[in-house]
Amino acid sequence: MKNLINQKLIILSFVAACSSCAPKSDKPAENIQNIAGTYRLLESKTIKGTDTILAFTDASKTEMFKMFNGDHFSFFNHDKEKGKGKEPLFVSGGGTYTLIGNKYKEHLQYCSMRDWENNTFDFELTQKGDTLIQKGEENLPELGVKQIIIETYIKLK
Repeated sequence: MKNLINQKLIILSFVAACSSCAPKSDKPAENIQNIAGTYRLLESKTIKGTDTILAFTDASKTEMFKMFNGDHFSFFNHDKEKGKGKEPLFVSGGGTYTLIGNKYKEHLQYCSMRDWENNTFDFELTQKGDTLIQKGEENLPELGVKQIIIETYIKLK
């Protein structure tokens, strides 16, 4: 019996010693939100200088979706009249992203508006339940674009 207790103590000591040898990181833990999934745009705001343009998505005329996986995003926005109405619309794009805490950085690799390709944009993400809010600046001086965008998405089930 005494021999069994000694064996258990030796094993516990060995496990404790091994676990204390694990490498420690000086980096603080990163608060990474899980944004993987498909989202539908509910509302967008664009601020250019002192002007704010509020655009509610009219679900009867147009729709926009944004998808995220572990390190890539994609989006598409199109009119529901299949390009045959007064204001035909189709915009799509995608690329890679990083998310550390609420700091979200997109690298737009592909876009139907080709002049926007190969640019990186910094945003802040806020997640409240199944609502995702993306806010940040789009700054492309060569295209005359300098604006703040705020987009509100709802996650699809």
